[in-house]
Amino acid sequence: MAKITALLSLVLMFCLSACMTTGGATESESLHGLWKNEQGQFFFLDESGRLSLPRRGDVSGVSWDFNGTALTLETVKSPGAELEQQRLLLQKRGLFRVEFLDEEGRRVTWSRSFKKVKQLEGTLFFRERMMLPPEVTVSVQLREQAGGPVVGQSIAAASGREELAFCVDYLSADLKDSASVEAAVFYGSEPLFASPEGTATSLDGHPSLLLHHAVPSQNREHSLTGTYWRLKELAGKPAEMFDDQPDAHLILSEKGEATGSDGCNNFFLGWEGGENSITFTPGGSTLRICPKGEEQARAMLQMLPSVKSWSISGGHLELRSDSRLEAVFEAVEM
Repeated sequence: MAKITALLSLVLMFCLSACMTTGGATESESLHGLWKNEQGQFFFLDESGRLSLPRRGDVSGVSWDFNGTALTLETVKSPGAELEQQRLLLQKRGLFRVEFLDEEGRRVTWSRSFKKVKQLEGTLFFRERMMLPPEVTVSVQLREQAGGPVVGQSIAAASGREELAFCVDYLSADLKDSASVEAAVFYGSEPLFASPEGTATSLDGHPSLLLHHAVPSQNREHSLTGTYWRLKELAGKPAEMFDDQPDAHLILSEKGEATGSDGCNNFFLGWEGGENSITFTPGGSTLRICPKGEEQARAMLQMLPSVKSWSISGGHLELRSDSRLEAVFEAVEM
């Protein structure tokens, strides 16, 4: 009996020593999984480097990275907001607990959680002929029921033409067979499409959610940048739209990038502007062959380099050269 007791004591001592070691022996793989801090907040570190924060509605996890003894967490509070980083320096690592120091020298303790994490993966699509910018932000929130607390959230960059993929992590204890989903697509902080509020969705399979134009107040002021400007007039003639082809449009980013479509091909240019001045610099475009609208497409691309000034009135953007009004665009009500 004494020998058994001594053996058990040795095993226990070995386990205790293994449960709290210095950060130098830590490997990134040991951090995979679900953790809970002293305030009861959850952190799910996926093996792919994706970070999610189940039950958080005020902020979304984006990514995580472990290098040496530093764990870097990237989060974002809302679509279009800047990414925020939190850097934690690992001090001790155990099987079920890790200790860090934050950037202000405060101790942060995480305990491993054994709650089960599940993912809802699906796609968002829309039927409008509006062409998306090259990169947008997809925001998806899960609730047990409409108006209830958020149990899962994802705010992530995405790209695509007519369908956009999403993935949201949640705790299996929070949802059973279905969830209330709120999904939206943003360009910067501008909403482009959104699902009907409180859309009920089954958690089985791979749901595909239909989005519609998001419509804000009709009295809003439109900004030159970040607005989807659809071509209305070109050289004094009404713009044409063609079936199975995108609308001719223009989107200007604050970083000096101009993207859009000439009604056939997507294009990208540089731009510079002042209070009312604007110039476009050469770029490029795709080389799709379209059955209709080649003349208008060619005229639109030839028009942009001649533009010298702009003005906005009543939801319309006017572009002018030195001699005439070249084009009129209308803000698409999102």
